[in-house]
Amino acid sequence: MASTKIGHLPLRAFWRLVRPASLRSWFLRFFCSCVLLVVESVTAVATPWLFSDMVARLSGKEAVMAAVMALLASYTVLRMAGALAGPLRSLLMVPVRTALRERISLLGLEHVHQLGARFHQQRQTGALTRIIDRGADAASMIVDMTFSNVMPNLLGLALTFLVVLRVFDGWYLVLLCATLILYSAVSFLFTRWRMQARRERNQANNHAHRHLVDSLLNADIVRMFGNAAHECRRQEGAWQALRTAEARLQGLVGGSQAIRNSLIALATAVLLGMAIRDIHAHRLGVAQFVLMGTYLRSVYASVGALNYVGAGWRNARVDMEAYLELMGLVPEIQSPPAPVPLPAGQAHGVTLDMQHVSFGYDPERLILRHVSFTLAAGKMLAIVGRSGSGKSTVAKLVSRLYDPLEGTVRMEGVPLPALSLDALRGQIGVVAQETSLFNATIAENIAYGRAGASIAEVRQAAEAAQLGPFVDSLPDGFDTLVGERGVRLSGGERQRMAIARVILRNPRLLVLDEATSALDSRTEEAIQKELESLSSGRTTLVIAHRLSTIQRADHILVMENGEVVEEGTHRQLLEKGGIYAGMWRLQARRGSVESHSDVEG
Repeated sequence: MASTKIGHLPLRAFWRLVRPASLRSWFLRFFCSCVLLVVESVTAVATPWLFSDMVARLSGKEAVMAAVMALLASYTVLRMAGALAGPLRSLLMVPVRTALRERISLLGLEHVHQLGARFHQQRQTGALTRIIDRGADAASMIVDMTFSNVMPNLLGLALTFLVVLRVFDGWYLVLLCATLILYSAVSFLFTRWRMQARRERNQANNHAHRHLVDSLLNADIVRMFGNAAHECRRQEGAWQALRTAEARLQGLVGGSQAIRNSLIALATAVLLGMAIRDIHAHRLGVAQFVLMGTYLRSVYASVGALNYVGAGWRNARVDMEAYLELMGLVPEIQSPPAPVPLPAGQAHGVTLDMQHVSFGYDPERLILRHVSFTLAAGKMLAIVGRSGSGKSTVAKLVSRLYDPLEGTVRMEGVPLPALSLDALRGQIGVVAQETSLFNATIAENIAYGRAGASIAEVRQAAEAAQLGPFVDSLPDGFDTLVGERGVRLSGGERQRMAIARVILRNPRLLVLDEATSALDSRTEEAIQKELESLSSGRTTLVIAHRLSTIQRADHILVMENGEVVEEGTHRQLLEKGGIYAGMWRLQARRGSVESHSDVEG
C-alpha cells in the first residue's frame, strides 16, 4: 500500500502545524504593527488634506503666514511619522516571516522523511525540492502581503472615501466606487486565467528542473554512452515548453494591465472633468481640485496594490497546492499511537522471527512467498540466492521499510508494527550494497551512525573498517569532503565508510546486505574479520553473494523465486548436494571461495 493521498491539507490544519507553541511574541509584534499601520494610514490620508489647505490659504487674497507655517509644520510632522511607521512595521514582521518560512521548510523536510520507501522510490528529487521551497516562499509572501499591502491599503481606502464624501459631492464617490467595482471585475477575470497559466508554468518548470537534476545525477552514464548532446536536446525541449507557458502567462499579465490602466485613465478624466465643471460653477476651489487629483492617484495606487495582492494570493495558493498535497500524504509506515516497549533481552542481540511472510511491491506480483525463519539472539542467519530471489526484500521488511502483505515479523516476540519506528530502527545497523553518503566530510559521514560521537570514536570505527591508512594519506584527513553521493571516493572506500558507520552505531541487530561486494579480496578478508568481531554476540542477518563470507553462519537460507528452497548450516547444505552446493562449486572454480574438502563430500 502506497502513501495514502487525502487531498490538500486544509489551511486550518496547516496553520495548526506551522504556528509556534506560544503566540505571545507574535501577538506583541502584530499589535505594534497594527498601531504603526494606523499611524501610517492616517498620515497618508491627512497629508494631502493639509497640503490642499495650504494651497487654499496661499491662493487667498490675504495669506496669514503664521497659519500657513503652522500647516507646514503639521504637514512635516505627519510626513515624518508616516515615513518612520512603514519601515518600523516591516522591521517588526521580518522575524515572523523568517520563522514561518523556516518552520514550513522544516515541516516539509520532516514529512518527506516520514513517508515510506515506496514514495521515495517514485519521487523526483528536483521537483520535490521546488515544491518545498515554493510552499515556504508562498506562505511567507502571504504574511508579507497581508501586513505590507492588504491592511494598509484597505484602511487607506476607507479613510480616503470618508474624506471624499465630506469634501465633494456624493456623485464623485458613486463614480469612484463604480470604477473600482469594474476594475475589480476585470482583475478577477484575468486572475482566474492567470492562475491556470501559472499552474501550467509551474508544471513546465518542475519538468525542466526534474530533467536537469536527473541528468546531473547520472552524469557518469551520460558521458559513458556519449549522450551529452542528447541530454542537451531533451533539456532544450523542456525549456521550450517552459518558455511557451511563461509567454502565455506574461501575455495575460500584460493584457490585464492594459485594460485596467485604460479604465483608470477614462475614470480619472471623467472625475477631473466633473471637478472642472464644479470649479467653473464656483462650487469647488482650486485647492479641492488639487486634492481630488491627489486622492485619485492614492485610490488607484491602493486598488492596484490590492489587485496585486489578490493576484499574489492566488499565485501563492497555486504555489502552495503541491506543498499542501505533499503534506496531505499519509505515511505508509507509521509508529502506532500506543507503541509496545521493546523487551530488554540480551545486551548485544535481539530475537527475530518471520512467519509465513508474503510480499510484493505490486500486490499482483509477489516477491516473497510464505517465508519463515527464526533467528535467536546473538546468532547469525545468512540468506543466499540468485539475483531477484527476494534476499534484499527480507532485509527491508526486517527494517520495516515495508509491511508484509501476509504473515508477521517479530522482534523479541513483538510484531514490528506494534513498536515505535524510533525504537525499532534504533536496534538496527545496516550496511547496504549501495552506500549512501552525504556531501560532507569523512568524519561527518561516519559519525552519522551515532549522533554526538567524538572524533576519537570516529577514528576508532574508521580503523576497524580498514580506513585508517586511506584517511591518513589525505591532506585534510577526516575533514576531507567526499563530494555529492561520495563521488570523490572509490566504491570500496564508500563501502568501508558505511561499515565504519555501522561499527560506530554498535547495533543489537546487524544487517549486512552484500556488505563487502565492492571490495577486493584482500580488503574483504581484513574487513570480514572486523565484521565477524562486530557480529560476535549480536544478532546478524547477512544477505550474501560470496559464499565465503557466510561459512560460519549458524543457519543459511537458500532462496529461489521468493521461496526458501533449502536451509541448514554450511556443512549440511554442502552434503545435500543441492542448489547451495552447486553455487559453492561454481564460485570455487572462479576463485571466489577457497577450495574446501566438503565440496566433494
